Amino acid sequence: MTHHAYVYEGSLGEFDALKASLSPYLAQKFDRFGVDDARELIALAALKPVGEATFLVGFSSTTSEAQQALLKLLEEPQPGVSFLFLVPHGTLLPTVRSRMMTWEKQHDSGKVSRSSAVSFLQASAKERSDMIAALLKDEEDVKERVRDLLDGLEQELSKNMQDPAVREGLEDIAKVRDYLRDRSPSLKMLLEHLALSLPKK
Repeated sequence: MTHHAYVYEGSLGEFDALKASLSPYLAQKFDRFGVDDARELIALAALKPVGEATFLVGFSSTTSEAQQALLKLLEEPQPGVSFLFLVPHGTLLPTVRSRMMTWEKQHDSGKVSRSSAVSFLQASAKERSDMIAALLKDEEDVKERVRDLLDGLEQELSKNMQDPAVREGLEDIAKVRDYLRDRSPSLKMLLEHLALSLPKK
């Protein structure tokens, strides 16, 4: 790594593959990355051994307080320390994101979310509701699956930006993404809103 901080936008499902490819000094993943987790990471980085050390940190959501705490770490990097943050698309504050370089994906992890998104956009209201129920059935990594679907919906809708209904749909997706940062959002309610509001493809 030539830079001290990188961001990889993806789901926690990709954490193990990244860990295997990097062999980092430290690898940690969190469902919700809070300010105490950020402070612990800062302390661990200060204690790293002499030489190069890479820290891999993945999370599904985070708080603005945690990101503010990370700013100092990113603005005053320790020699030989580099970070790779695995986060969902659009999670980081612009001030934090601007201090990181993008870690390029080595494979197309978006195929599943894009095909699901196409099916969702082509479906009737009833079919969309059934798809949502199936998506939410298993609680493990459910937020990651929802974020993957949102990523795919954004990609598909962005192909037709001149359509006012599409632009409104993209705004709705951005709002849903914001609500996902809450501690316990109603995923069913948020997705049902999108099922009704997004234009049919």
